[in-house]
Amino acid sequence: MHTKPTLFFILVALGSLNACNPQRDSTTTSAPASPPATIEPAAKQMHSSWDADNDGINDCEKDGSCDHSIDYTQPRPVPSCNHADGSIEQLVCTTPELAVLANHLATTYSAASKKAVNEQATLLQAEQHGWLKGRDECWKSDDKKQCVKTEYERRISELQAVYQLVEHSGPIHFGCNSSTTGQLTVTFYQSDIPTLIANYGDSTSLMYSAIAASGAKYIGRNESFWEHQGEARVVWGYNTPEFVCKKAE
Repeated sequence: MHTKPTLFFILVALGSLNACNPQRDSTTTSAPASPPATIEPAAKQMHSSWDADNDGINDCEKDGSCDHSIDYTQPRPVPSCNHADGSIEQLVCTTPELAVLANHLATTYSAASKKAVNEQATLLQAEQHGWLKGRDECWKSDDKKQCVKTEYERRISELQAVYQLVEHSGPIHFGCNSSTTGQLTVTFYQSDIPTLIANYGDSTSLMYSAIAASGAKYIGRNESFWEHQGEARVVWGYNTPEFVCKKAE
């Protein structure tokens, strides 16, 4: 019998198979898998209808009326159009540019209301009713849209200045050569339309920025202020003579 040689050849064959198929060492550890890349959420973009002056800043940030419950990525709500055809209200709600201004005024008025206390609150409401009547007079204008647009822009800027909803500089004092009083005090506001509030004697005037060949010019109801290089030419009151004021040192 050839038992021992046969067993020897079997053991040799098994050794060859193991050499061709090496086993993984159980003590070897594989490198940990890399964690999945974190995907940053895309920043939410403000809808352009919340930026009436197209400066890239939400209007509510300027007048302090931002509301966390509002989704500013969505368009501003458009006023309802349940008004008679041909009315100024109908023109506002059917004209996107005017509808945006109407909403902008609403948020500005709301911010002003939060600052108006006691008699101021009553005065603010009365002035707003008076403004609405004045706005509706635009039906007489040849260019109704432009008339209404101007009314909204001026009212928004007025509220921003009077209730200090925007940045301002001043008061700045000017000495004047008028016989009425010796001093004019002016505060400038970065409202949608740049404005100033001037105090002269016992009266106050709000004026809006106007185009000028040089310097800074502002025009109010019956007053005007035109400053250039520290000297201001001022008109105060209907059909009154111009006088000169110089910035105090």
